[in-house]
Amino acid sequence: MKHFNTEQKLFATIIICTFAILVFAACSRSSSPSTVKEENDPSVTIDKTTLTEAFSEKDVEVIYNDSEAETLTLNGNSAVSSSSSVKIDGSIITIRSKGTYVISGTLDDGYIVVNAGDTDDVRLVFKDASITSSDYAALYCLNADNIYITLEEGTQNRLISSGEFDSKDNNNVDGAIFAKTDITINGSGSLEIRSTDHGIVGKDDVTITGGSITITSSGDGIQANDSVAIQNAVIGITCGKDGIQSDNEDDISKGYIYISSGTIDIAAGDDGLTASSSLQIDDGTVNITKSYEGIEGQNIEINGGKISIVSSDDGINAVSASSSGEMMQTDGASTLNINGGELYVRTEGDGVDSNGTFEMTGGTLIVMGPTSGANGSLDVNGSAVITGGTVIMAGASGMATNFTGASQGAILISVGNQSQGSEISVKDSSGNVILEITAESSYQSVLISSPDLIKDNSYVVTCGTYSETITLDDNLYGSGMSFGGPGGEMGGFPGDRPDGGRQKPSK
Repeated sequence: MKHFNTEQKLFATIIICTFAILVFAACSRSSSPSTVKEENDPSVTIDKTTLTEAFSEKDVEVIYNDSEAETLTLNGNSAVSSSSSVKIDGSIITIRSKGTYVISGTLDDGYIVVNAGDTDDVRLVFKDASITSSDYAALYCLNADNIYITLEEGTQNRLISSGEFDSKDNNNVDGAIFAKTDITINGSGSLEIRSTDHGIVGKDDVTITGGSITITSSGDGIQANDSVAIQNAVIGITCGKDGIQSDNEDDISKGYIYISSGTIDIAAGDDGLTASSSLQIDDGTVNITKSYEGIEGQNIEINGGKISIVSSDDGINAVSASSSGEMMQTDGASTLNINGGELYVRTEGDGVDSNGTFEMTGGTLIVMGPTSGANGSLDVNGSAVITGGTVIMAGASGMATNFTGASQGAILISVGNQSQGSEISVKDSSGNVILEITAESSYQSVLISSPDLIKDNSYVVTCGTYSETITLDDNLYGSGMSFGGPGGEMGGFPGDRPDGGRQKPSK
């Protein structure tokens, strides 16, 4: 997706500041600007029914009949199976028909191919199975209707692609698990995946409903063409590129990520979670300890869960692939909605960035950073409206901006240069603490919103060595692009920097 570089951002700042000075010469400063709203009708979004039906009964089914299951025992450089549906050619094993296959043992240098019928469902039960391939996918799901990988309770399993991927057919196989089919991972056992390229690659849907999965890869951790859906799993990803990516350039109804529950830890060389269409988190824990951009998608919706993001660029970025990158202009498609959950963002780029609209109705959103004036804690090109929830943002003042609409108090002030570790607090006129937090980065501006900030009341805002008493004549106090000393602000520039995302390379 698309990004402005630092020089472009600084140039934008100069232009806007120049314009602001001219406006200031003609207009008086107001600490209570009128609400500004912009219409932004998203072009296409994922039907919520699609997400609620993301998990089928078979996706969570882990019980199988031992008497009806085939066994496949891996033995060094070969394998043993009595099934006529299993072809063994040295260390290359091919499963050719529907059914349940219980796999155990160790394959030192080889791989398993599933090449069944178009309507066949194949279940692979990993029962202390370890497969290493020096030049290919450890598991290649070539053809079937659905392939289910069940991690047997109490077992430890490994899939490793240890060398350069070789070309063995017309497909560009580049993952330790490579699937041309829909695949599901379930169960309660563990699975370790290591790859010199991607961890899991799914050309259709990738669904994970259980298990403890660790992925170490030079490329993406999990990459899917149509969707990634996760519930009740524990997933740890350390990767050189994207943590979890779902990208479909041909069908906007696909290319989505849905997290229903579970625990996900990601340390990524590129983006943490990135989807070309929708990205929705309903519950669970998402901990992105390293990323370029933390969460990126066209339509992002967060309804619950605990989410922590550390990013060198934008923490949360709602952007469409069609974004033009024009200054102060929405892309007409991107949306960011926060309805619940606990979100923490530590960023050196924009904290919360939408090339379209941003609406917050509930939850808690904390943004620490950026420290560079070429970025802002909040950056929205269209309307940014808050009707519920708590917001604390502490960052640079150069591109600082407030919400454009609010049904509760939202205060943006410039506080001078304050240091990391200083205290930020808001007290009402009786001295009761409404909000307080310790800043985890240096900062010059603070944006605070809470249902407890009520129009026509006064509050004392303290930020490190700076303190100011503010009376909310309107729900919005301060509108961004601070000028002069602490507390000064210039109105009328909501969504002042249209920032897109970096266009992903073709996978």
